[in-house]
Amino acid sequence: MIQQRLRQLRLARGMTLDDLAQATGRIVTRQAISKYEHGQAQPSPTVLHHLAMALGVRTTDLLNSHEAQIELIAHRKRASLGKRQHEQMEALAQEALRDRLYLQELIGEPAQLALPLFEYPVASLDDAETAATDLRARWGLGSAPIADLTDTLEEHGLHVIALDAIDGFDGVAAIARDEHGAALAAAVIGRRSLDGARWRMNLAHELAHLVLQPHDGLDEEKVAFRFAAALLAPANALRSHIGEHRTHLYLEELLLLKRHFGMSIQALLYHMQTLGIINQRLYRSWMIKLSERGWRTAEPEPLPPEEPLWLRRATLRALAEELIDPAEARRLLGEEVPVQDIPERSEGRCQRLLRQPLAVRHAVLAEQVAAAADLYPFPATEANEVATREHA
Repeated sequence: MIQQRLRQLRLARGMTLDDLAQATGRIVTRQAISKYEHGQAQPSPTVLHHLAMALGVRTTDLLNSHEAQIELIAHRKRASLGKRQHEQMEALAQEALRDRLYLQELIGEPAQLALPLFEYPVASLDDAETAATDLRARWGLGSAPIADLTDTLEEHGLHVIALDAIDGFDGVAAIARDEHGAALAAAVIGRRSLDGARWRMNLAHELAHLVLQPHDGLDEEKVAFRFAAALLAPANALRSHIGEHRTHLYLEELLLLKRHFGMSIQALLYHMQTLGIINQRLYRSWMIKLSERGWRTAEPEPLPPEEPLWLRRATLRALAEELIDPAEARRLLGEEVPVQDIPERSEGRCQRLLRQPLAVRHAVLAEQVAAAADLYPFPATEANEVATREHA
């Protein structure tokens, strides 16, 4: 599995084959890396160590990849996103979900995915609304506003992943399956945003792609938006707040609705128009007004952002139990982590190693072999190792 992991990490960092070869100090060629990624050759421990350093990971991160197959669903991107950037975002999404699967296994937390994957057939937009109502009932949400959508999704076993994505990426849904095709985990992945309303809508939109099965001929994005809007603002609840039919709306009303339902003004207006609460004329009038005021990109009174908590909780637990070290915790969280409160353990490094999965133990030993290569009286040169692997 090293070839898949190597390619995934390289793409996630936006590196070409030549970029990676250069980052190793040219001790390996781009042609050799290509062979590694296609499974046509295997790097020696020393070369593997240099590849890991160039990618900013440990050797174990290259060797210990979760066996699950990750399927990306309905990747939403704008036309401005090029092929290389598209591949980078897909690789980042896959790497993020693999990290969570690894952590889940490491801490022994059983998967509890309470999600009806693709259970709702959709023949019309009204079916999407019905599906959102049914899912709310399954999860016991009633018709009240969802105070924290991110927390609600994590409570029902979904991984919520925020990516520091490049402009042009909106979101993607993902499913991890075992060798028999059974779902191990699912994730909704969105671009990190300081706009809480946009973030919530993106999550609900990606959730739609995981639970709906639109019939051929339907616009999947419109279906997903209808589901997302109904999940955040059920039709009956919205009508009770704004009325059955309106011919005029005040900005203050829209701001109150935005705070109540946790939706942007634009999404609320579109939802009201879809439900027939307002007509096309009033909807277009408001959209023109929003554009003139620059509110299509930055609305007034932005909502506070929501933060996924599962990754931080699981990482700190693994760190406290010495299943990972501070460097690994820093890689998983993308920031320094507090270690001063962790008590000293009498357990030695060998005991900690024995607690790791077999693949991790093998990877750690391979890394130590590479680090100790210079201690042998007649070590093979790196150049000879690369040449042997490339031309074997």
